[in-house]
Amino acid sequence: MEVSLPVVQQHPDTIVMKTATELGKEKDKQMIEKVHNAAIDFNVGQNLDVIVDRQMDKKEELHKQQHQEMKWAQDKQTMLNVKEVKLLQMREIAEQGKQVTVTEQQLSNLNHRLDKLAEQVSAIDSESSRTKDGKKLE
Repeated sequence: MEVSLPVVQQHPDTIVMKTATELGKEKDKQMIEKVHNAAIDFNVGQNLDVIVDRQMDKKEELHKQQHQEMKWAQDKQTMLNVKEVKLLQMREIAEQGKQVTVTEQQLSNLNHRLDKLAEQVSAIDSESSRTKDGKKLE
């Protein structure tokens, strides 16, 4: 058996007496009302949607950036592979030029081919020394 003592609240015009049990019930009602009001707050869900959308946008942006960087790296690797092939061709031409039985005309043709390959290698060097944002490395 619970015994509750009356609590007296005085107001200028009236005196209100409440038991401790009644005060507890009022506090419970207030807490339930706060929880109910918070559960009805429609802005909470909208805020979460906005946060999720922003996170998705950031992920998509990061994915695009990584894709661009990967493409740039692949393009750069392709240029380096082409450069390597051209340098190997130059080496073969130089070896051909060392042969004793090469005529002046053949030697002139070999030198012309070497000059063209050297120009191409120089162009590849110039292009491959650019960063992904187009700036030239020094």
